[in-house]
Amino acid sequence: MNLIFQYMITNEETEKRKRVPQYPQGTRSELYRITGDMSAESFRIYADKIGCKHQYSKKQVFTKGKTGTTVLLFECLRMIYDPIYDKYDKVAFIDSDIICNTEENIFDVSDAEVYGVLESEIRTSKGGGYNTWDYSSKIKKLLFKKYKRNGIPCVPTTPPLIESCVATFNTGVMVWTKEARLKAREKFDDWNAYMEDGDKHKDPFWLNNDQPFISGQIMKHGLDWESIPQTWNDTPTHYPDDQGYEANFLHYTGGGNKVTMMDDHKNGKFKYLKP
Repeated sequence: MNLIFQYMITNEETEKRKRVPQYPQGTRSELYRITGDMSAESFRIYADKIGCKHQYSKKQVFTKGKTGTTVLLFECLRMIYDPIYDKYDKVAFIDSDIICNTEENIFDVSDAEVYGVLESEIRTSKGGGYNTWDYSSKIKKLLFKKYKRNGIPCVPTTPPLIESCVATFNTGVMVWTKEARLKAREKFDDWNAYMEDGDKHKDPFWLNNDQPFISGQIMKHGLDWESIPQTWNDTPTHYPDDQGYEANFLHYTGGGNKVTMMDDHKNGKFKYLKP
């Protein structure tokens, strides 16, 4: 049996953040909760179609009692460290700002221990992917210093993949086999120490989140991984026309995009989640 795991948690730090300009009628937390529920309903429908379980958590469990600027992002590691998930063959973690737009089964896409879409493999209408460290020497230096401080190797990607100085998954969509989760539980470094290191050195927000940590740990400890097609993690608003809405999973990253997500729902742009 396989599982789709999602969560939406807000805290005091979320409440302190500025309101999203496109959503002046409510707080950022309110916006996140509305779109989170929408995403969860989308994947509940999908789970029924492909015959797997679905869990949508609104409680802070794995990271409860921990503090830090990016602590809530690490709640996704619950699927690795909480033994209640050991009964599942594969677990797909899906961000709660994603809409399912397909009936194709993501659990059949790869036989790798861990798979998702690499940042460097994501193309937009403007060309390059999200791998800013390959285009900015300043960002690359920050990332390399962060990894070196934390004993994480900078493993590059090579052809046939698009070349990048550091292999980094977009962790918004990732599938983990039971074997991968057990290996990670045994071998991964302390995520909290990684996050606290960032606060200590005043690292930029993005360096302290789950994405560079998880990607670095996968490479450091030699898990078998694969980058799957971009359609499993694409952002429709990155295109000047409606071609982005043909992707399997529609990822509305950022506050403004979440308002667009609500508008797209009202306008009937989703195949299976009706207004």
